[in-house]
Amino acid sequence: MNKVVLALAGVVVLGAAGGAFWVKKQRDDYEKWRFAKIEMSENIARLPANWSAQTLASRLEKSKKVRESGAFEEAAQEIGLQTIAAGAYALPQTASPRDLAQIFKAGPTHASVTFPEGFTGLQMARRLARNGFAGAKDFENRVYPAQGASPHEGFLFPSTYFLPLKASGRDLIGTLNDEWRERTRELRGPFPSVKGRPISLRELTIIASLVEREAVSAAEMPLVARVILNRLNEPMRLQIDATIQYARVLEGSGHTPRLLYADLKIDSPFNSYKNDGLPPTPICNPGMDALRAAAKPAKSDALFYVFSPKLKRHRFSRGYDEFLKNKRLAKNEREALSGAS
Repeated sequence: MNKVVLALAGVVVLGAAGGAFWVKKQRDDYEKWRFAKIEMSENIARLPANWSAQTLASRLEKSKKVRESGAFEEAAQEIGLQTIAAGAYALPQTASPRDLAQIFKAGPTHASVTFPEGFTGLQMARRLARNGFAGAKDFENRVYPAQGASPHEGFLFPSTYFLPLKASGRDLIGTLNDEWRERTRELRGPFPSVKGRPISLRELTIIASLVEREAVSAAEMPLVARVILNRLNEPMRLQIDATIQYARVLEGSGHTPRLLYADLKIDSPFNSYKNDGLPPTPICNPGMDALRAAAKPAKSDALFYVFSPKLKRHRFSRGYDEFLKNKRLAKNEREALSGAS
């Protein structure tokens, strides 16, 4: 009888040990599953604001970047990660919760930056610097080399980008230029002609940059483009104030709210009051509305335009006398508005 009891006890002990081993194995397998590397559903994670580790863990689980939010919370706690800074983070092809915790602890790798239509390369460089991009100065130096005209002005497409914070100026320029190439594919020729020859895409971009700076709305861009083309075909000097402003920026004088007659005498290849034809490069980086306007300008014989403070748009005219009349109208409108205020 005692032998039977002992045998049964041995079976119970072995069974309990086997059960404990099975439970431990199941637990270990579960932990491995929770903390295993998995494929990332996207290569950039964007945080719109500073988030707690708990908030981020929940978002990571919902976006299938971790199998269980608790695994990321534990990984974050292991390395003292409590708050994650807003920004964009580059993700590898596969990552574990511990990998992700280290990535988010290191801080944002990318940041969002918006370049409005009509920004110059200098304005872009300053915005890059303000947003913490390491290559901002390199970007500026490459857009504006010490010698010669800018090789990149006008061909840096204005848009919103998520860019690597540590990217070089060369890589930043490459990204913006690639976007310009991609977007301008929609522009179909033949483009407008000047003196019997269709303009090139480069010339179209120069015209678009003038349109971008001169027009007060997308609606009047095709008319402004037509005036520029009409003047080139006359031929007449463009006499566009925006080219003077750009010349001032290049020489270090900066933009001025109001040009003086002395400014019109500035010695620069961009001075369209002194030089024939188009400026040597674009004067800004135009958006698609301006590029489309230069590619498909309005039908008009206008050669002049004057901004109307009352109408908040330009008045267009063919004849010089009508141009002078519009100038007087604009002067009277400015004085009336000034008196009313």
